[in-house]
Amino acid sequence: MIDLSSEINNLLKMSENVHKIFPKYITHIRFPRYKNMAPNTRLDFEFPITALVGPNGSGKTSVLNALYGAPIRKSTGEYWFSTEVDPIEEGEGSPNRFIYGHYNIAHKAIVETRKARVQKRRDGKEDPNYWEPTKESPGDSMTVPNIAKGKKIEGRSLDRWNPVNRKVVYINFRRELSAFDKYFYFGKDPVEKGQLKRVGAKTINSKKELIRRDSARLARVLELEDTSLILNNRKVATENRTLSPKELSAVSFILGREYKEARLVKHRLFKGDGNLSIRFITDHGQYSEAFAGSGEVAVTSCVAQALEAKPGSLLLLDEPEVSLHPGAQERLLAFIAKTAKENKLQVVFSTHSPHLIAALPHNAIKTFVQLQDGSFSILPSTHPYAAFQRLGVLDSKEIIVIVEDRLAQATVQQSLLFLEDEALRNIFRIEYLPGGSSAVLKFRIPVLMEGDASPNVLVLLDGDQKKGPFVKPEDIPDAMNKELGRIIKEIVDTEPQFLVDGGNAGGNELQLTHARRRYLKWIGSNLNYLPLSCPEEIALKATNTLDKTGAGNSLKCKAQLQKLASENKGTSATSEEIDSFGSVLLGMGRKDSQELKYIADTLKNFAANVKRA
Repeated sequence: MIDLSSEINNLLKMSENVHKIFPKYITHIRFPRYKNMAPNTRLDFEFPITALVGPNGSGKTSVLNALYGAPIRKSTGEYWFSTEVDPIEEGEGSPNRFIYGHYNIAHKAIVETRKARVQKRRDGKEDPNYWEPTKESPGDSMTVPNIAKGKKIEGRSLDRWNPVNRKVVYINFRRELSAFDKYFYFGKDPVEKGQLKRVGAKTINSKKELIRRDSARLARVLELEDTSLILNNRKVATENRTLSPKELSAVSFILGREYKEARLVKHRLFKGDGNLSIRFITDHGQYSEAFAGSGEVAVTSCVAQALEAKPGSLLLLDEPEVSLHPGAQERLLAFIAKTAKENKLQVVFSTHSPHLIAALPHNAIKTFVQLQDGSFSILPSTHPYAAFQRLGVLDSKEIIVIVEDRLAQATVQQSLLFLEDEALRNIFRIEYLPGGSSAVLKFRIPVLMEGDASPNVLVLLDGDQKKGPFVKPEDIPDAMNKELGRIIKEIVDTEPQFLVDGGNAGGNELQLTHARRRYLKWIGSNLNYLPLSCPEEIALKATNTLDKTGAGNSLKCKAQLQKLASENKGTSATSEEIDSFGSVLLGMGRKDSQELKYIADTLKNFAANVKRA
């Protein structure tokens, strides 16, 4: 069992010095000119695991291609190359290029390497898709280091920092198909329709016939348990092994099934080269990849490659959620986090799945957004819920903010306009409940803290409701259990009505104690207060219409707003009209209101601590 939250917290601690703990770590990458990226877009890798989120065609895979080509002896041209249909256009003296940072131990600093697509002759032929490291370019905001003449620094050539020397494991989950699936669904028939072709001693006239023939050969390979079988002077299998206990345990954990054994074979059967077949054995029997789910094959392949990766490798995953249900996706992330921690792997993955980003810190989620000119830029940090909104996930979680009345609701809504990210603004739903603060504290919170959405609820009461300081229940010894009711009353000035057998008076003491402790814990993290005494004071202060005699006094502030609203209308204003007038004042004075900015920060901080249920 791997605990996702624990593994993420472990990586958070390591991320404080991530470029020193993880060897050859790429700290950032920027794109002066590259595909459909906005000029000079920059992507920082502040956490060992980075998720690339965005719509199809936004450039997520393009970034993975660039990262693949960053290390020494690797080229982005393996994945991105020019054709007659899709020619790569270069600017005048401005080739497609990217620049990335990495820590140089000898220089004791983060340095930058530039890789550009250049024209080059290789083996006597023009290679239009060659990418090579180039010298520093001040035009690309690169700094030329001041190094004494003749001084040699490991990792530097005469006029450039060499690419990092690290292994890259690139797994595109859309291509992680078994040998059977590749041939059965995408392979060509062995002969033209209506024709027959003799292969050896048999006539093969359909995919099924070829699969039956090669399955017999695969069975022989599995029986031998090695790579000794030879056909046509070539080995049939290049790899034939059982998964190690560690690999098998990881596959079982991710897929939520108990496997007794799994044998992995890479072979040339089914009209392929380097095909993958896996035979699984469970308590209920054995089966090959022909009957396995595609997720089983993809996960097994991923686990094997990740655990085989050398320490310090760069692990790139393209849409790892393919063919996996939500629970398996979250467990896959837990496995990746644990493996990244243990083997010091830097992991970057693209995804459309909210289940793969929910537990990640905000600075690990990089969202691709389209600009007006059609190019794409990257947001440096995104709350998971905001990312869900951008992904168009209809059932994405909301954060519910409960306030006392309509004007408080309008106040919080105005404060949301200080949040620049529209998707982040959209995750908040502001509600007001009849009955005021007393009803919320006494009846509503005891119900809220029992619900599944409990962590996603923030109660924001008027400032004049703030009484004693919050107390952590773990700081109260069991010997003071009978004092819990008094402690709660000192903090919120009410006696909450809990759902316990027999009610609060003379009810189940054990249940009551447990409920009171949970109440203290809940309000400590989910209850906060508006600045000043009330929303009316915030509105009046925002427009410099607050009579100083009312400062800090909610009753006087309410009376002042009522008077102004009535004067503005010409007759006595109703409660709804007063609230409406207060909303107008908030809008007029929003720009310079420190109170609204404070509320926006309160919401942002609360969202930062919310975990997806």
